[in-house]
Amino acid sequence: MMLVALLHYYLFAAVIMVIAVNPTHHVMAVSSAAFALPPPSSAASNEIPGAIIDGGKNIEWMDDWMLRFGGVARLYANKGNESPNDILHRLHHSTVAIVGLGGVGSWAAEALCRSGVGNLILIDLDDICISNTNRQLHALTSTVGQMKIDEMKRRLLDINPGCNVTLIHDFVTVDTADELITSLPGLTACIDAIDGMIEKTALILACVNHSIPIVTCGGAAGRMDPTQIVIDDLTKVSEDRLLFHCRKRLRQNHGFPKVPLPGQGKKARVRKWRINSVYSTEVQQKMDNTKADTATSSFRACDGFLGTGVFVTGCYGFVAATKIIEMIAMDSLIVPKKHGRKQE
Repeated sequence: MMLVALLHYYLFAAVIMVIAVNPTHHVMAVSSAAFALPPPSSAASNEIPGAIIDGGKNIEWMDDWMLRFGGVARLYANKGNESPNDILHRLHHSTVAIVGLGGVGSWAAEALCRSGVGNLILIDLDDICISNTNRQLHALTSTVGQMKIDEMKRRLLDINPGCNVTLIHDFVTVDTADELITSLPGLTACIDAIDGMIEKTALILACVNHSIPIVTCGGAAGRMDPTQIVIDDLTKVSEDRLLFHCRKRLRQNHGFPKVPLPGQGKKARVRKWRINSVYSTEVQQKMDNTKADTATSSFRACDGFLGTGVFVTGCYGFVAATKIIEMIAMDSLIVPKKHGRKQE
């Protein structure tokens, strides 16, 4: 026992001498090496951006997607005969454009992101102002003056770092709508959240001409009851002046078939245009004609005159996103039917 004690004593003394001679090479160097963080993943890695890193082990993207969005996949898997993985795969590889990131489009974009859509294209050229606070998702005290799509991208990537978010800082016009749609290869579907009748009609027509499924949103201003919001074919829309005028322009200027008036009977029945439209059956508040004369071509002034609430605009966005998610998840895209002459 005495010999063992002496050996321990001399061993301890030797360690102390080593540390005294070279204090930079002490036992903590071993500990730090043992618990070193794993090196960052290579740019050439096959993993999608935002893959979870847990204990130095990279979880495959599908596992990440299932953790985040498995609940959505199970909803539709229970409705059909496919596995949740098949549904998640379709959502992950889909590309959806949201045109107009205001009181409707901002909520639709977030709903798509939180449902596992892998590629989002945000199109808008507007900035955030303080009067957007009552209805727009990105409108915060800290974001006033910032570009809407820039703030939305930051938010969406915080929700899902693996989402590929593309920004297009531009407004859709009659002259640019067709070119815009053709410049988006691989586009799965489009949500139209534009508030201007002329521009909205041009975007709808571009999607029809290029066989892109579209969900168009009607006017939310002057409405207070979100329970009256529905989605149906554009030929069936009622109580929506904005969509009424879009439908009229498509019929008069672009050869779309006439929509029968209520009570005209079966003889006047028209086949659906296959253009999904979100609208409210609530009777819209009337606007003073003197104020209507000052409204811009994009109807932005109507918002201020009629009033809006997030409890309505947000529901418009959610209903639009619901239809997009359903079409992708169930692999049942509704392609609009071409009518008449193509836009020149």
